[in-house]
Amino acid sequence: MFDLRPQRLIVFHRAEGVYREVSGDVPDHPSAPVVLAALDEAQDVWVGSGDRRVFSVGTGASAPIQTLPRECFDLTTDSDRLIGTVVDDALMLATLFATDGSGQQWEPMTLPKPVPATHGYGYSEGRPLRQVPDGAFLDTSPFGITVVEKGRGRVYVLRPGAAQPEGALQIEPGGEQDIWRALATPHGVLLLLVINYRQTALLHFALDGTLLGSIPKSDDEDEDAEELIWGGAGVCVLDASRALLFVQDKTLLVSLPGLQVLETLVGEWPAFVSVTPAGPDRWWVGAEDSDALFLLTAEPGHPLRIQASNRPVSPGAPLMHVGYKMPAFHWTEHSSAPLSVSAPVIETWRAVVRNDGTPCEAVRIRVSGALLGARVVDVSVRYRGQPLPMVEEQRVNVVGVTAGLEAGATAELEVIFKPRSEGSGPLTITVEPCSWQSQVKYWQWQDKEEPRVLAVTGHPASAWFPLTVE
Repeated sequence: MFDLRPQRLIVFHRAEGVYREVSGDVPDHPSAPVVLAALDEAQDVWVGSGDRRVFSVGTGASAPIQTLPRECFDLTTDSDRLIGTVVDDALMLATLFATDGSGQQWEPMTLPKPVPATHGYGYSEGRPLRQVPDGAFLDTSPFGITVVEKGRGRVYVLRPGAAQPEGALQIEPGGEQDIWRALATPHGVLLLLVINYRQTALLHFALDGTLLGSIPKSDDEDEDAEELIWGGAGVCVLDASRALLFVQDKTLLVSLPGLQVLETLVGEWPAFVSVTPAGPDRWWVGAEDSDALFLLTAEPGHPLRIQASNRPVSPGAPLMHVGYKMPAFHWTEHSSAPLSVSAPVIETWRAVVRNDGTPCEAVRIRVSGALLGARVVDVSVRYRGQPLPMVEEQRVNVVGVTAGLEAGATAELEVIFKPRSEGSGPLTITVEPCSWQSQVKYWQWQDKEEPRVLAVTGHPASAWFPLTVE
């Protein structure tokens, strides 16, 4: 549900979930899981990762999708407006903006000068701070929106409905192996640091840089406290006086502002989680790379309760299609039904492939399966009506290379099976768009021609089916 790919979105509409995604070549960029919206007391929960091109408007699993007129790095909701970040070519925050649902008028915000804040978990030891910008990520709580620039060590807090951030902190920047999560509180900002993916610290800062509380405590050296600093998996601000810290084997209910542990609930959280409201004293909890939802109940004066919500998830309509910037092969005709071959009859598997993307220089056809290496069946291939020479590769593949395929063009493929023995097993047929690339090694300084190798440079089409040879 909270996938790191920016084109993924799951909508839980009452009892059922629908999986939707962007089609085409969506460029990779650093992303963070973000709950886009929780509408009607979470009868409709929109879950995605802050895609910088698409935002969903309306209720229901099949709500229409709106393309924003400008790109943003991350995006979230603030009541009836959208809040987004824009970064420059160096991935530094360039603009924090607000717009209405149409996205037509972007109002930039004035960013305050960050004030220094220290926490004792840094790397510099007196040396100048090393900044490695990695984007500007947004997260939400009942008390506002945070903008996190981990690579620059900056955290901004924007209160609900405010025209500009209330304040900002300058902390020692995090490293590439660190994960930061920040949430606004009435007192300032709650910052979760996961250092080297394991060592964990939860810090509560006022916006003047004062450290209001921390886990572990700086002066606490007992063994129980030591267990709390490993495997951070998420943080959630429940209300003005309580927050949750998720670690890999438990959930901690802590007080605000001092971060005293009030209650511990045992339960495994092996991946990072995000949380969104589900009504009074209830929240949805979802883990990255999972379609599962958990319902958390945290009523004041009552024990914490977490129960699984086994909502079915089914494929839905694509969010949108952003086109292709590389070759993209898709089947227009093919079958994945089981195929049986009985000696001495020869069977033929037929398909048509189309290039929906840009032109490719070469096409590689690969037929793979254990039956080939075991000499149970012989395979030959006809491509566009002509026999294609095939060579063995690693005893489980036969591979052939032919000329490229133009954009929008189709090609017929025939794979002929001639039985030699008996057996059964899976078979995979893959058609790959490729280009020839130089293999740059010591040939550069010798008077030899540089060898060229084929590299896959687009989206292949692949078919899998069971094959039985009798």
